[in-house]
Amino acid sequence: MAVQSLYRRYRPRRFDELRGQDHVVRALRNAVVNHREGQAYLFSGPRGTGKTSTARIVAKALNCQGTDGTGDITAQPCGVCEACVAIDAGRFVDVGDVYGDGLGGSKRTITDLDDYGVSI
Repeated sequence: MAVQSLYRRYRPRRFDELRGQDHVVRALRNAVVNHREGQAYLFSGPRGTGKTSTARIVAKALNCQGTDGTGDITAQPCGVCEACVAIDAGRFVDVGDVYGDGLGGSKRTITDLDDYGVSI
């Protein structure tokens, strides 16, 4: 049995589970509902404020296929389709984390992206 850290086990999976970021949730949910998503989102702030959780929920909302597999962009991801499960597990190819922590994390990530032929 694999050990899973507490913050990953209890990470919010839907917009309505996020706490303390009501203004961000409202703006992102409205963007998804009205099909006015941005080209990119930059989440910044101190540790523990929900940046990664929010980004994963947005990714699920934009990639959710629904329980029947034919869904469209939704403000409430189903959590059971292939895309939602892969994003939760960290296996979805189109979702990646880039950390600019000042400790070389972003430099390593950009170098890794260069290996795949992606230029920034």
